[in-house]
Amino acid sequence: MQIFYRLRMIYQVNGIFRKPHAFRHFIRCLHGEPSSVLYPLQKRKIIKVAGDDASRFLHGLITNDMEHLSSGAHSMYAMFLNNKGRVLFDTLIYKWQNQPAFMLECDQNVLAQLKKHLKIFKLRSAVQIEDLSQDLRVWALLPSPDLTPDCKSVTENQINIYKDPRLAELGYRVLSTALLNGSQVAKHINENIEVQSSDEGYHYLRYKLGVSEGSDDLPPGSCFPLEANCDYLHGVSFHKGCYIGQELTARVHHTGVVRKRIMPLKIVNLVDDKIETDTPIRAEGRPKSNLGKFKSYIKDYGLGLVRIKEALDAKVLTVGQSTMEAVKPVWWPVEAPKEKATTSKTEE
Repeated sequence: MQIFYRLRMIYQVNGIFRKPHAFRHFIRCLHGEPSSVLYPLQKRKIIKVAGDDASRFLHGLITNDMEHLSSGAHSMYAMFLNNKGRVLFDTLIYKWQNQPAFMLECDQNVLAQLKKHLKIFKLRSAVQIEDLSQDLRVWALLPSPDLTPDCKSVTENQINIYKDPRLAELGYRVLSTALLNGSQVAKHINENIEVQSSDEGYHYLRYKLGVSEGSDDLPPGSCFPLEANCDYLHGVSFHKGCYIGQELTARVHHTGVVRKRIMPLKIVNLVDDKIETDTPIRAEGRPKSNLGKFKSYIKDYGLGLVRIKEALDAKVLTVGQSTMEAVKPVWWPVEAPKEKATTSKTEE
């Protein structure tokens, strides 16, 4: 063990590893441990929107600015809203190679609804809308310190790698042809990748970070984009032109007060065998209080749409018979919420 401490001291002196994760990565390599983990996201599907009007068409429907993808970015987070400003679908949008085309990643439960939504507004736009669920597979690659490009194509475009535009901690998205299995995808990317058989580890990381995704966390029409942290996750532009649901989103932003947000919930004592979605969240000792709605959980972390100040002040929350603690994510802007909420550090 002493050799590792000496190595660390030597590398710190020489300035090679100024960040802790770099040294941890080095130690993992010495042990022969995988530097990255590849998770199959079987519930995430792809819709292709292509054509000369594809960018302009999407620009008028989503919360974000398509100009980002015309100015060098290859991936973007965005939401589709209804005319009342509530979230219908969350999506990751990828610029597809050198074509006038974009890949929209969405939850499989809303795939048909999103496709119908796009066709309703197509009118005479020169766009083609295609479901590629049977042709492409989606993977999450976490974490990946030795894979740095914003976008990368491997093996003649059978595999395309995109940086997750929301948080660096979420790593990369990989789109591969459906003919490739996990081992083949990993082999083409890097020799030191562990392939998981399920996506549980990926979702557990999301819950610890406090990042919602898909219809389980964001049932269509249930919340507003800023409540889902769309602004903190680089998913909304307040400078672009009109889009469906823009008026209310802009008004809430300019007032500067968002009292409810999706937050991580650290489970202190899990009593219930199963906690139903939208179970009320209450302050301990106050059975009639209603601080928000519970979404879902894995192991000892879950997500809830809660009143920020009240949830943090309450210290202990009850969901059914279980007790939990609201955690303010460290990636939230420090002065963003104008409520005088007490900052709580996320456990490492």
